[in-house]
Amino acid sequence: MILVTGEILFDLFGDRRQMGGAPFNFAFHVKKLGLAVRFFSRVGNDDLGREILDFLDSHNFDTRDIQIDPDRPTGTVVVTPARDGHTFTITPDTAWDRIGFTPRMKACLEQGPDMVYFGSLVQRTGQGRSLIGRIMDWKPAGTRVFCDINLRPESYTKAVVHTCVSAADIVKLNREELAQIRGRDRLSLEAAGRNLINTHGVQVVILTLGAKGSTWITPETSWHCPAETPEKIIDTVGAGDAYAAVSAACLHRHLPLDTGMALASAFAAHICAQEGALPEDDAVYQPIKQRIMNHGTA
Repeated sequence: MILVTGEILFDLFGDRRQMGGAPFNFAFHVKKLGLAVRFFSRVGNDDLGREILDFLDSHNFDTRDIQIDPDRPTGTVVVTPARDGHTFTITPDTAWDRIGFTPRMKACLEQGPDMVYFGSLVQRTGQGRSLIGRIMDWKPAGTRVFCDINLRPESYTKAVVHTCVSAADIVKLNREELAQIRGRDRLSLEAAGRNLINTHGVQVVILTLGAKGSTWITPETSWHCPAETPEKIIDTVGAGDAYAAVSAACLHRHLPLDTGMALASAFAAHICAQEGALPEDDAVYQPIKQRIMNHGTA
């Protein structure tokens, strides 16, 4: 079982909105790939919150893991197209900023999840940082930690990044995020990724490079996978979450790393070829699900 915590919200694109949040997208994909998932978040006592709860229930998530905030609204993010992708304006002080460490979460950790997933964004508040600290305190020693670095402006500090990489066994980030962590060091991106391993004990660094593909780095070696490019790119929002989910599922099922990154790249390309981060047809997941779930059963 994989425990996931963090934001679930609505991305606002001018005249349309779609459900999002990296942890939610991750949890949705992993569940559709056949793995057991518990997703913990918080929504407002409002129409958007009720829409989220109805959606989660329709996809067989346990909505008792979703906290209801009596005072703060469900989270929203204004997404604006930009030259190199999108810019994100996060509405401050919404429900997901106040996710609490609950008895249900503690009981889930006591069951011994195989993996815990969290991102850097949930730690933009003191309560979020406390939440991740409590999870790390209660996490069994054998549970691996997958951290998705997501460096939005004014939503992180060097201390938060340090906490993330120090707690994580698996770190996923993109080229721009690694460059920010690297700072003024003149290391190459691969050397900077290996530095995370050498200085923080990370087991796998997953580095996404956009059109240049992706690189996975371990203490022993590194692999590079070219990007899969769809015939037409419709929407890149959520592609990184799709890549992270397939990566985590493959690592959880102990697929060879080169196989995992190839499957992750293929699925991310599919997400780029549709509008929205979540496929409407579960059949999209079947080829990858079969590869992942059948591994090691022959």
